[in-house]
Amino acid sequence: MRRYVFAAILASSVSPASSARLVNGSFEQSTPATVTQTLTLSAGSTALPGWIITSGNIDLVSTYWKASSGGRSIDLSGTERGTISTTVYGTIIGRTYDVRFDMAANPEGQPNAKVIRVSAGLDSANFNRNRAGGSLSAMNWATMLFSFTSSAVDQLLTFRAVNGTASGAAIDNVRVSLQPIPLPATAPLALLGLAGLALLRRRKAPPLVRMRDGVL
Repeated sequence: MRRYVFAAILASSVSPASSARLVNGSFEQSTPATVTQTLTLSAGSTALPGWIITSGNIDLVSTYWKASSGGRSIDLSGTERGTISTTVYGTIIGRTYDVRFDMAANPEGQPNAKVIRVSAGLDSANFNRNRAGGSLSAMNWATMLFSFTSSAVDQLLTFRAVNGTASGAAIDNVRVSLQPIPLPATAPLALLGLAGLALLRRRKAPPLVRMRDGVL
């Protein structure tokens, strides 16, 4: 019995298999397939499979600087502030998801601190990176974490440039994962009680008498 209860408690912290996914998180796919240095994409462009530019414009960056993952990344400010969105498919309504993405600052041009806003459902947060110390060959990429609670089976995820007009924040390697359900707050007490009960039963158990050669 003790083992079954313990297993049930552990099971509460295990997440069901999540099929949540997004398309082209490292921006490696595009039309045209070949990009020399940079390609400016404006609102309404369908050049990035899985993504849509919803306002302003962005730069799809190829060889101009070193990407975080693969060979491409995005500058969220082309000649003006841009906004891009993607769909996270197969989310579970009411569950919390973690979006991790790599972020850096375009090392060329003001402002020094590049700020973006990430949003999904009712959740949003600002993120920033400073261009100080960065270069085209060493962008100082850092992994950021944004969490949201899903409000739809297919959840819209948006990245928006907040400041500056050009030379903005760079993003790359966008990925999503389902947060596990935490253990109940009472779980440690329950486990402690089970351990104490097992110890008490062992103490109360009668001594084991073995029969040897038919004699007790």
